[in-house]
Amino acid sequence: MSLKNKVAIVTGGNSGIGKAIALELAAQGTNIVIDYISHPEATEQLEQQIIALGDQAIGVQADVSKVSDLQLLIDTAVARLGRIDIMVNNAGIESRTSVLDTTEEQYDKVLDINLKSAFFGTQLAAQQMIKQAAVAASSTSLRFMRTGRCPATQHIASPKEVCACSLEPQEWNWLRTTSLSWG
Repeated sequence: MSLKNKVAIVTGGNSGIGKAIALELAAQGTNIVIDYISHPEATEQLEQQIIALGDQAIGVQADVSKVSDLQLLIDTAVARLGRIDIMVNNAGIESRTSVLDTTEEQYDKVLDINLKSAFFGTQLAAQQMIKQAAVAASSTSLRFMRTGRCPATQHIASPKEVCACSLEPQEWNWLRTTSLSWG
Protein backbone atom coordinates (compact mmCIF):
# COMPACT_ATOMS: atom_id res chain seq x y z
CA MET A 1 0.00 0.00 0.00
CA SER A 2 1.48 3.32 -1.02
CA LEU A 3 1.41 6.12 1.54
CA LYS A 4 2.16 8.81 -1.09
CA ASN A 5 -0.14 11.82 -0.58
CA LYS A 6 -2.01 10.19 2.32
CA VAL A 7 -2.84 12.30 5.39
CA ALA A 8 -1.93 11.10 8.89
CA ILE A 9 -2.66 12.51 12.33
CA VAL A 10 -0.04 11.55 14.92
CA THR A 11 -0.97 12.30 18.53
CA GLY A 12 1.95 13.06 20.80
CA GLY A 13 3.77 13.58 17.53
CA ASN A 14 6.52 16.08 18.35
CA SER A 15 8.81 13.81 20.38
CA GLY A 16 9.85 10.23 21.02
CA ILE A 17 7.98 7.44 19.26
CA GLY A 18 5.44 9.88 17.81
CA LYS A 19 8.16 11.93 16.15
CA ALA A 20 9.77 8.78 14.74
CA ILE A 21 6.40 7.65 13.36
CA ALA A 22 5.75 11.09 11.82
CA LEU A 23 9.17 11.12 10.16
CA GLU A 24 8.81 7.60 8.80
CA LEU A 25 5.35 8.31 7.41
CA ALA A 26 6.68 11.53 5.84
CA ALA A 27 9.62 9.63 4.34
CA GLN A 28 7.02 7.48 2.58
CA GLY A 29 5.21 10.53 1.20
CA THR A 30 2.52 11.09 3.83
CA ASN A 31 1.34 14.56 4.84
CA ILE A 32 1.33 14.88 8.64
CA VAL A 33 -0.80 16.60 11.26
CA ILE A 34 1.38 16.74 14.38
CA ASP A 35 -0.51 16.87 17.67
CA TYR A 36 1.38 18.39 20.57
CA ILE A 37 0.59 19.70 24.03
CA SER A 38 3.91 21.37 24.81
CA HIS A 39 7.22 22.35 23.19
CA PRO A 40 5.95 24.25 20.13
CA GLU A 41 9.57 24.80 19.09
CA ALA A 42 10.05 21.02 18.74
CA THR A 43 6.90 20.90 16.61
CA GLU A 44 8.16 23.73 14.38
CA GLN A 45 11.48 21.89 13.88
CA LEU A 46 9.64 18.69 13.00
CA GLU A 47 7.38 20.56 10.57
CA GLN A 48 10.50 21.85 8.79
CA GLN A 49 12.02 18.35 8.64
CA ILE A 50 8.84 16.99 7.07
CA ILE A 51 8.54 19.88 4.62
CA ALA A 52 12.18 19.26 3.60
CA LEU A 53 11.10 15.72 2.65
CA GLY A 54 8.56 17.24 0.27
CA ASP A 55 5.46 16.67 2.35
CA GLN A 56 3.05 19.00 4.13
CA ALA A 57 3.12 19.29 7.93
CA ILE A 58 0.77 21.08 10.30
CA GLY A 59 1.33 21.37 14.04
CA VAL A 60 -1.85 21.54 16.13
CA GLN A 61 -1.73 22.19 19.86
CA ALA A 62 -4.43 19.92 21.25
CA ASP A 63 -5.01 18.15 24.56
CA VAL A 64 -6.01 14.65 23.49
CA SER A 65 -7.67 14.00 26.84
CA LYS A 66 -10.43 16.34 25.63
CA VAL A 67 -12.80 15.10 22.93
CA SER A 68 -13.25 18.66 21.65
CA ASP A 69 -9.49 18.91 21.04
CA LEU A 70 -9.50 15.55 19.25
CA GLN A 71 -12.25 16.93 17.02
CA LEU A 72 -10.04 19.98 16.40
CA LEU A 73 -7.32 17.65 15.07
CA ILE A 74 -9.79 15.96 12.72
CA ASP A 75 -11.28 19.26 11.57
CA THR A 76 -7.85 20.81 10.95
CA ALA A 77 -6.69 17.81 8.92
CA VAL A 78 -9.79 17.93 6.74
CA ALA A 79 -9.81 21.74 6.37
CA ARG A 80 -6.12 22.07 5.55
CA LEU A 81 -5.27 18.76 3.87
CA GLY A 82 -8.66 17.59 2.60
CA ARG A 83 -8.98 14.25 4.34
CA ILE A 84 -7.68 11.77 6.92
CA ASP A 85 -6.24 8.43 5.87
CA ILE A 86 -4.28 7.39 8.95
CA MET A 87 -4.88 8.00 12.68
CA VAL A 88 -1.95 7.20 14.94
CA ASN A 89 -3.00 7.24 18.61
CA ASN A 90 0.47 7.57 20.05
CA ALA A 91 0.05 10.04 22.94
CA GLY A 92 0.64 8.47 26.31
CA ILE A 93 1.90 9.20 29.79
CA GLU A 94 2.64 7.32 32.96
CA SER A 95 2.56 8.18 36.60
CA ARG A 96 5.90 7.64 38.27
CA THR A 97 4.38 6.98 41.66
CA SER A 98 3.85 3.70 43.43
CA VAL A 99 0.43 2.11 43.53
CA LEU A 100 0.33 3.08 47.21
CA ASP A 101 0.89 6.78 46.48
CA THR A 102 -0.99 7.35 43.20
CA THR A 103 -3.79 9.87 43.59
CA GLU A 104 -7.14 9.69 41.87
CA GLU A 105 -6.19 12.79 39.86
CA GLN A 106 -2.98 11.10 38.60
CA TYR A 107 -4.87 7.92 37.76
CA ASP A 108 -7.59 9.83 35.87
CA LYS A 109 -4.99 11.80 33.88
CA VAL A 110 -3.25 8.60 32.75
CA LEU A 111 -6.52 7.00 31.69
CA ASP A 112 -7.77 10.15 29.95
CA ILE A 113 -4.63 10.40 27.82
CA ASN A 114 -3.83 6.73 27.32
CA LEU A 115 -7.31 5.19 27.07
CA LYS A 116 -9.95 7.85 26.48
CA SER A 117 -7.96 9.66 23.79
CA ALA A 118 -7.23 6.46 21.86
CA PHE A 119 -10.88 5.42 21.98
CA PHE A 120 -12.40 8.76 21.00
CA GLY A 121 -9.58 9.65 18.61
CA THR A 122 -10.24 6.42 16.73
CA GLN A 123 -14.00 6.98 16.87
CA LEU A 124 -13.79 10.52 15.46
CA ALA A 125 -11.25 9.57 12.81
CA ALA A 126 -13.28 6.51 11.77
CA GLN A 127 -16.41 8.63 11.42
CA GLN A 128 -14.52 10.96 9.06
CA MET A 129 -12.86 8.09 7.21
CA ILE A 130 -16.18 6.33 6.68
CA LYS A 131 -17.44 9.51 4.99
CA GLN A 132 -14.39 9.25 2.71
CA ALA A 133 -14.87 5.47 2.17
CA ALA A 134 -11.19 4.70 2.85
CA VAL A 135 -9.43 4.15 6.16
CA ALA A 136 -6.27 2.99 7.85
CA ALA A 137 -6.41 3.36 11.62
CA SER A 138 -3.26 2.77 13.60
CA SER A 139 -2.56 2.88 17.27
CA THR A 140 0.42 2.26 19.46
CA SER A 141 -1.97 1.47 22.29
CA LEU A 142 -5.26 0.20 20.93
CA ARG A 143 -6.43 -3.27 20.02
CA PHE A 144 -9.60 -3.58 17.99
CA MET A 145 -12.13 -6.31 18.63
CA ARG A 146 -14.48 -7.55 15.93
CA THR A 147 -17.42 -8.22 18.21
CA GLY A 148 -19.98 -5.69 17.02
CA ARG A 149 -20.55 -4.60 20.62
CA CYS A 150 -18.78 -2.12 22.81
CA PRO A 151 -17.34 -3.27 26.14
CA ALA A 152 -15.34 -0.42 27.65
CA THR A 153 -12.42 -2.69 28.33
CA GLN A 154 -11.93 -6.41 28.40
CA HIS A 155 -8.39 -6.57 29.65
CA ILE A 156 -5.97 -3.88 30.70
CA ALA A 157 -2.45 -5.07 31.43
CA SER A 158 -1.35 -1.45 31.65
CA PRO A 159 -3.05 1.86 30.86
CA LYS A 160 -1.34 1.76 27.42
CA GLU A 161 -2.89 -1.61 26.49
CA VAL A 162 -6.54 -1.23 25.65
CA CYS A 163 -9.26 -3.34 24.13
CA ALA A 164 -11.95 -1.07 22.75
CA CYS A 165 -15.15 -1.63 20.87
CA SER A 166 -15.21 -2.35 17.20
CA LEU A 167 -17.14 -0.93 14.34
CA GLU A 168 -20.14 -2.94 13.21
CA PRO A 169 -19.12 -6.06 11.26
CA GLN A 170 -20.30 -4.67 7.90
CA GLU A 171 -17.99 -1.68 8.40
CA TRP A 172 -14.99 -4.02 8.67
CA ASN A 173 -15.23 -5.06 5.03
CA TRP A 174 -12.84 -2.25 4.06
CA LEU A 175 -11.33 -1.07 7.35
CA ARG A 176 -7.62 -1.68 7.76
CA THR A 177 -6.27 -1.53 11.30
CA THR A 178 -2.85 -1.94 12.82
CA SER A 179 -2.05 -2.18 16.48
CA LEU A 180 1.27 -2.12 18.30
CA SER A 181 1.47 -2.77 22.03
CA TRP A 182 4.76 -1.75 23.61
CA GLY A 183 6.42 -3.60 26.47
